[in-house]
Amino acid sequence: MKTRLILIAAVLLTLGVVLAACTQQGVPLPQDPLEAVKTIADKQTDVKMQHIELTMTLQLNVNGLTGDAAQASGFLKNFKANANVSGDVDNSTENFALKGDLDLGPLTAFLAQGADKLQFEVVKAGEKIYSKTNVGDTANKWTSQDAPKATTSPTQTNPLNPEVVMGLLKQSSKAEKLADEKIDNVDAYHYKVTLNADALIDSVMNLAKTDSSANIDQSQVDQAKAVLKDSLIEIDLWSGKQDLLFRQVALHFNLNLRNIPDQPGTTALIDFVLQNKASKINEPVNITTPQ
Repeated sequence: MKTRLILIAAVLLTLGVVLAACTQQGVPLPQDPLEAVKTIADKQTDVKMQHIELTMTLQLNVNGLTGDAAQASGFLKNFKANANVSGDVDNSTENFALKGDLDLGPLTAFLAQGADKLQFEVVKAGEKIYSKTNVGDTANKWTSQDAPKATTSPTQTNPLNPEVVMGLLKQSSKAEKLADEKIDNVDAYHYKVTLNADALIDSVMNLAKTDSSANIDQSQVDQAKAVLKDSLIEIDLWSGKQDLLFRQVALHFNLNLRNIPDQPGTTALIDFVLQNKASKINEPVNITTPQ
């Protein structure tokens, strides 16, 4: 009996070790980092609901503007702004409930009428969008407007939809595998992706084309591609090992402009960072009309 118990214990221990190893290893991914990122991107269609914690920072340094532009945009010589947004998103219904704040540096005092920050809440429930801010004639009061359902697929019109993100990631020009990390106690793969600026612009334009009221000027698109040709667009992705769903995403956009249309000799340094942490993935959310 004792020998049998020892054998059973040994078998259970072995199974436990194997299970732990499988858990640590997670979902297998292609060795090629770019192919691995594409596999991870495909999995984002599994995200139906989530809670987001999003932060954004923007730094601008514009020099050499002349004429009226120089008078109107002196604050752009060293401009900093940041924003924070958090709340629940239901991709399946395109409903969301978000709140946040915005600091526009020297513009804040003017726009916020003395407040330290612009604060806001926005809720989309059904075919209505409700919003309120801490400034203006309707300060701290809910206002609403119609938001009829899109006539095209939500995946084409909703920039929060994972399938839109998937499409952008699949146009990555380079990817590298970094050390695994934990995000909120979730074991996660970490990849860094470099996006192609031309492909990014084309994706944005294709999204705009789904809006029948959009008027797209191809010459302006070509001009934007020329301006962005030296830009750096990097995305860090942390995806859960067990389900490959994003736990954190960080976008870094850096641009050094030297050939600004209609402003010869003007230079502009732009640095934009956006980070989003996702939690409560596919847990039920309760998005209702504000009272």
